[in-house]
Amino acid sequence: MSPLSHLLQAHREELDSHGERITEVEGRVSALEDIVNPVEDTVKVMEQQVMDLRERIDDLENRGRRKNIRIVGLLEGAEVDNLLCFFESWLPKALNIETKAGRFKLERAHRALVNEMSATPSNKPRSVVVRFHNYQDKQRVMNASWNMGMKKEALKYDGATVMIFQDLSAAVLRKRKTFDGVKKRLKAIGATYNQVYPALLKVTYRGSTKTFKDPATVEKYIDSIDPPNGDNS
Repeated sequence: MSPLSHLLQAHREELDSHGERITEVEGRVSALEDIVNPVEDTVKVMEQQVMDLRERIDDLENRGRRKNIRIVGLLEGAEVDNLLCFFESWLPKALNIETKAGRFKLERAHRALVNEMSATPSNKPRSVVVRFHNYQDKQRVMNASWNMGMKKEALKYDGATVMIFQDLSAAVLRKRKTFDGVKKRLKAIGATYNQVYPALLKVTYRGSTKTFKDPATVEKYIDSIDPPNGDNS
């Protein structure tokens, strides 16, 4: 029995040693948890602050673009040599807007930069950003363009369709693009819509107008008025 007794004693001492180590590890883990929990709370606060700062920066960027429009579809070279002079006279003439001396006062105009590595084989013309001297003139252009769209009239230059949009930041454009899928469904049921700054969708259907913040709620709205099985009862 003596060897067995010694073996049991050795195992007991080993277990006691493990127990002490486990107790020590538990103490360290508890101490780390006490340190980590406040850090996690701090990280959450900082993440929210970063999100708030991003939104503020994006808002400031869009405020800086308030006097800008983005023109899409104008063929490369249509402006000849001077974009600024071209748009000063072409915009009021094309949109039938009365101005002093038949021209708008613009601050600058330039083609958008395109990464050569991402250029598409279709060679679509680059969009043009135009900045007005007066915000009111920019609004007159936007309103005239919107009215043409409501009348199903297209703005043309040299046979190409030209579209005019408010110039917006990349972040807002990405948010607005998420509505592309539901826009097709809205057209299919005969609803009209327009996007509201920064990235809201205002939908009018059968005299009722609603505003949505995200595509998911638009999907639910469409399903409620036009169920997938076609049962509108």
